[in-house]
Amino acid sequence: MENFKMKKLIKRIASFAMAVAMTLSVSVTAKAATAGIDVSKYQGAINWSAVAASGISFTFIKAGSTNKGMDPYFVSNVQGAQAAGVRTGVYIYSYATTPEQAAAEAELLLQWIEPYNINFPVAIDIEDNVQKGLDAGTCTAIANTFCSIVSQAGYTPIVYTYTNFYKSHFTSGLAYDKWIAQYADHNDTPGWAIWQYSSSGSVPGIAGRVDMNTAAKDYTAFIPAVGLLDMGAGNVYFFNNYRRQFGWVDVAGVKYHTDPTTGIVTTGWFADETGSYYFTPGTANAAVGLNTIDNGIYYFNEAAQLQTGWLELDGFTFFFNPAENGKLFTGWWSDPAVGTRYLDTTDGHMLTGLSVIGKDMYFFNEQGLLQTGWIDVQGATYMFNPNDNGKMYKGWWTDPTGTYYLDAVDAHRVTGLTSIDGSVYYFNETGQMQVGAVNVGGVTYFFGADGKMQTGIQAVGDATYFFGADGAMATGFIQTKDGIYYAGADGKLVIGQAVQIGAGQYLFGADGKMVVNQVVQIGNTLYQTDETGLVVAAAPAPQATITTKAK
Repeated sequence: MENFKMKKLIKRIASFAMAVAMTLSVSVTAKAATAGIDVSKYQGAINWSAVAASGISFTFIKAGSTNKGMDPYFVSNVQGAQAAGVRTGVYIYSYATTPEQAAAEAELLLQWIEPYNINFPVAIDIEDNVQKGLDAGTCTAIANTFCSIVSQAGYTPIVYTYTNFYKSHFTSGLAYDKWIAQYADHNDTPGWAIWQYSSSGSVPGIAGRVDMNTAAKDYTAFIPAVGLLDMGAGNVYFFNNYRRQFGWVDVAGVKYHTDPTTGIVTTGWFADETGSYYFTPGTANAAVGLNTIDNGIYYFNEAAQLQTGWLELDGFTFFFNPAENGKLFTGWWSDPAVGTRYLDTTDGHMLTGLSVIGKDMYFFNEQGLLQTGWIDVQGATYMFNPNDNGKMYKGWWTDPTGTYYLDAVDAHRVTGLTSIDGSVYYFNETGQMQVGAVNVGGVTYFFGADGKMQTGIQAVGDATYFFGADGAMATGFIQTKDGIYYAGADGKLVIGQAVQIGAGQYLFGADGKMVVNQVVQIGNTLYQTDETGLVVAAAPAPQATITTKAK
C-alpha cells in the first residue's frame, strides 16, 4: 500500500481532475455493491460513527509491521470501527523475504489482534522494495505461509498487493483470496476478492484522503459471528466470535467439534480419549440427554458423553447396552451374576413390582430383579412359577410343603374355607390344604383325602360323626330323611346303645338310627321303645339253652 502509493503520487497529481472524476464514478458503483476503506496512522483520529453513517460497511486497519511495531492508531481504530458496527479487517505491512519471516509476521499479528473480534479478513501487504527482487515462487510461498497460519488460527486470510506486483511476483499456486490495488475504472486481475480502486477517496469522519475499496466477495456471509458455514461438498465449518474453530468448541454450554487440522465440523458418531459423542447432522451440536439415533435411543450426560449400563433418569432405571454402543435396551435382560430384569418395550424403563408382560403377570423387586416362588405383595401371597420364567401361577399347586390353591381370578393364595369347582376346601393360614377333621372358628369340619369337605355320616378313626350340609359337625339329635341320630358333645354318633339324654333313655341301633316302636336286643338286654324312641321297658334277654345230647 505504501510504496505503491508513492509511485502513483506524481501521476495522480498530473491527472487530478480525471482521477477525481474516475474515483467518484467508480465509488458509486462500489458503494452500490459493498463499500470499504483501509486506514492507518496517516488518517489520524477517525470519527467511526460518521464513517458508518456514510455507508462504509467494512474497513482494513493497519496493525503495524515488524520494523516499526504496532500502528499507534491500531487499538483506537479497531475499537471505534467495531463500536460503530463497521466490519473490521486488519493487515500487517510485510518485510518478509522468506516463508520463515512471513510465519513470524503472522504470529506477531495474531498476538496483536487476539483481544478483538476481527470480523473481516486478515491481510498480509506484500509490496515492499525488499520483496521486489524475489522470484514468484518465493513470494507465493511467503503469502501461503502467512495465510496458512492465519487460517489455522481461525481467521479468514487475504493477500494484498498491486496489479503489476501480483503479475510478476505470484504464481497460480497462491491458495488464498486476493486484495488487489488497481487505480483504474476496472480491475483486470482475475479472481480478485477485494479491489482497492482509489487512494483519494473522501469519507465523512476522516480528515483528508482515504483508500477506497469494494468487495466482490460477500465476506459477511463467509465470516459469521457464530454458527455453521457450509462451503459445499461436505465442507462445513463452525465459527465463534467470527473465527473458524478447531477441535472442541463450547458455545453457551453447547458443544461442537471440528477437525483440529481442517476445521470441518464433526457430525455423527465421534470418540476420543474423553468418551463417545454424537453430533447432530445439520446442526452439528453434541447431543445431550435422551436422543433417538438411527432407530435407537441413547443417553448423553451434560458433558455430551455417551453413557452406558444402568442409569437412573427422572426416577426410573434404564439400561443402555454397552454391547450395542449404548443403545437403549428393551425386553428381557439376564445377567447370571445378578439376575433377570425386564425393560419396558415402550419406553425402556425397568419394571418393578407386579407387572404385566404380554398376557402374563410377573413380579420384580425394588432392584428390578425377577422374583420366583412364593412372594408376599401388599398383604397377599402369590406363586411366581420358577419352572415357567416366573409367570404368576393360578390354580392348584403342590410342592414338598403341601398343596395350595391360587385364585383363578387374581392368583392370590387362598386361605380359609374356599369353594373351588363346586367343592369346599380348607386352607390354613399359610395356604396349605387341610385333610381330616379341622376346627375352624370353633366349628369342626371334615375334609377327605382329596381335601374336599365331607357331609353326612363319616367314619373318623374309631368313631363316627355326622356333618351337616354346610359341613359343620353336628351334636345332639340329628334329624335326617332316613331317621334320627344322636351325637354327643364330642360329635361322636351313639351307635348300638341306649343312652340317657335329659330325663329319658333313648335307644340307637347298630346303624346309629334311633329305634322307634321296637323291641331290640342290645347285648344282653331287651329294650322296648315307643314312637319317640324313648325306652319304656328293659329286661335281660333270655339266655339260650344249650342241650347236650347223650352219646
